[in-house]
Amino acid sequence: MGIITGPLRRRAAGHLAGETVLRQADANTFGTESRGRLQARGNGTLALAAEELLFAQWVPDRVLRIPRAAITEVDTTRSWLGKTMFRRLLLVRWRTDTGADAIALWVKDLDGWIADLGSGR
Repeated sequence: MGIITGPLRRRAAGHLAGETVLRQADANTFGTESRGRLQARGNGTLALAAEELLFAQWVPDRVLRIPRAAITEVDTTRSWLGKTMFRRLLLVRWRTDTGADAIALWVKDLDGWIADLGSGR
């Protein structure tokens, strides 16, 4: 990754302060279902803590916190919000106060993330 990512990774790490992080990796979001097709997609830090899954997007500086207890499905997909990929993406669905939502992310160790997110649910 380029030189600009150092400060962005540090900023993302600040969002994890106070969390006991069980797993962390760079990831690329393809968006959350509730925001639709026209949202900013991009790189960030995906972290799994005891009580939540967190995605800290680098640009724009946006944090998504998903309580692990609210996760209803962990799966894979090759298509998300109208964009088809030639790789499998991590798909996480969860309940919110206003209904259901979902996110698709590209991560290097997809099977490891699926295994870790499936445990403790």
